[in-house]
Amino acid sequence: MDVLGFQPMWYVPAIGSATVIAVIATIHVMASHTSVGASILLAYLATKAYRENIPQLYDYIKKYLLTLLVFSYVSGSISGPGIWFSATVANPRGISALIHNFVWVWAAEWIWFVAEVTLVYILFYTLGRIDQKSWLKLAWIFAIGSWATMYIIVGILSFMLSPGHEKWFTTGNILDAFYNKNYFPHLLMRSAYMFAIAGTIGIVIASLMRKDIPEKVYKDIVRTMSYWGIGGLVFGTMFFGWYVSTLPERSLIMLTGIVPTWYYGLIFGILLILLAHFVLTSIKPTAARAYIALPIYVLIFFMGVYPEEKIRETIRKPYVAGEFVWVNQIIARDVPAKDIKSEVDIINEKGFLQVNAFVPEGLKTITPENKIMAGKAIAILQCSGCHNVTGASGLRPFAKKFEGMDSEEVVYGFLSNYLTPQAHPPYMPYFVGKDEELQALSAYIADMISKGGRVSAKIEVPKATLEAHK
Repeated sequence: MDVLGFQPMWYVPAIGSATVIAVIATIHVMASHTSVGASILLAYLATKAYRENIPQLYDYIKKYLLTLLVFSYVSGSISGPGIWFSATVANPRGISALIHNFVWVWAAEWIWFVAEVTLVYILFYTLGRIDQKSWLKLAWIFAIGSWATMYIIVGILSFMLSPGHEKWFTTGNILDAFYNKNYFPHLLMRSAYMFAIAGTIGIVIASLMRKDIPEKVYKDIVRTMSYWGIGGLVFGTMFFGWYVSTLPERSLIMLTGIVPTWYYGLIFGILLILLAHFVLTSIKPTAARAYIALPIYVLIFFMGVYPEEKIRETIRKPYVAGEFVWVNQIIARDVPAKDIKSEVDIINEKGFLQVNAFVPEGLKTITPENKIMAGKAIAILQCSGCHNVTGASGLRPFAKKFEGMDSEEVVYGFLSNYLTPQAHPPYMPYFVGKDEELQALSAYIADMISKGGRVSAKIEVPKATLEAHK
């Protein structure tokens, strides 16, 4: 018996595991982009304080460092591993593919991250206790270390979308995978927008300190945050255009036809709000208020980063890594350089249920008694990466996709014509498995719809099938 290297999957009923990952990722992006952007902004301010002899700037820098310690480095340190843990249990083969390609890159990122966290503590506790020139050197090392974490992780994220060319499939070279077509526009876009995020929270902190620092210094700080914020928005939008030009064709199709248009509305709206706020505070720094800037910072989470993360996840489909691992964990194409073989043919020959070691024995062979439950197992294993397969809520729910289709024949007729190698949409894998497994999937969907579109996510082997296996 051929058994492929599938692992158990984490299925979250109602909202889907992808939504859980997206929420954690949004928290982490807010924290990490705030800290990376702030590290460079604070190094710049420290340089200004040293060269122009403005000691009051150090009071502001220390408050900002404390904010980073309390917010960014606590939430970021929790949410960072949280992303990879949740992604690993939701799609273990996808993460395995990344580890096998980028293990040393990932190790380097963790070294820079540990250095970054260590340095932010050192900077906070040594400010005013060591000479300014030495402290300034530490501040720039901190800034370089922070940006290095982004420099590294963007290479992995870009590869998840696409290697960008065929070369990597034949060379397997880590540099071909890392410096892919999408890498530099992606890196520069994030690097630019992070100044808008860090500048916004910088205005919040300046507003709260207004009574404690001279007005001239206060205005200088607010203007600095505003100018860097405006620059970040302008250059970030330019690099976004470059980023889009490097996307694979399937991603462009999803950008224009699949991604909900209101996502774009939210992102465009927050960019306008940020630009208007920065322009106002650059012209009239005394107009800066914490009760205005802080809600804008919160809006960045809901209107900017969350839709961006959802779009990024969507346009990567149907793959989860390197255009060879589908979101349902099936290896979809050969990677000669890594001696990786496509699993499509063997699954079509042996059957999807037979080659997955974690499918209960009582469901591996489809019978009239276990047909619906076998279909549910297929739905969870092949479809739950992008759909709520047991209800009507959350991620692209089956109950709405198949609304009114309570006949197995009708569902089968639809799927057998839709999920083929020739007809499947570019953002979805086609169905892989035996025809009787597609019929079982159809039977499950029809049964679920006939029960109101909501069933338990539990997979149980029918008693009659269990008895037959004794």
